[in-house]
Amino acid sequence: MRKFLLFLTSLSLIVATNAQEAGKRPAFEVNAGFGMLIYQTVYTLENSFGVEAAVRSRLAGPADWQAGVRLGFGPVRPELFGRVVLQQEFGHWNPDIGLEMGITARAQFQEGTGMLKETSFAMNQSTGIAYVSIHAAPLAFRVWEKWRLSFLELDLGTHFVDFGRTLRGQLTFFSISRKF
Repeated sequence: MRKFLLFLTSLSLIVATNAQEAGKRPAFEVNAGFGMLIYQTVYTLENSFGVEAAVRSRLAGPADWQAGVRLGFGPVRPELFGRVVLQQEFGHWNPDIGLEMGITARAQFQEGTGMLKETSFAMNQSTGIAYVSIHAAPLAFRVWEKWRLSFLELDLGTHFVDFGRTLRGQLTFFSISRKF
């Protein structure tokens, strides 16, 4: 995990130092997607599917900010997040990488997954709601002037409380964005 984080950090620095000057971009971009959230602890592995909606705008140069909401299914639980991403354009290929922070109600562990009732209760009480993760969208493509498609976006992170004890992975299968 440490080597992977070092690789992502190095990649983001390379992208930032070699970034081309972004031309005049529209005021904002709206994004919608579908994905799966996976939580892993010492005792269990939980997953849930959900949808995501976000708004994105330019900060400076290759840096953008993004804010959004995810809504998990079965049970329905919300999540709010904010990101700072670095973006590079290579023709139609438009990858980005960044840092995400958020609050979530989706970090819940079920009793029927082999854990004792007391263990799942203690984990649900002690996980906390704030998290941090690294975001990567390596398969993002500008398909028309105002439209962008992205596949297999990945967010890897953990909660601030007991940092590293609970790992979370958000895999967005696909998302579509439109500039306004």
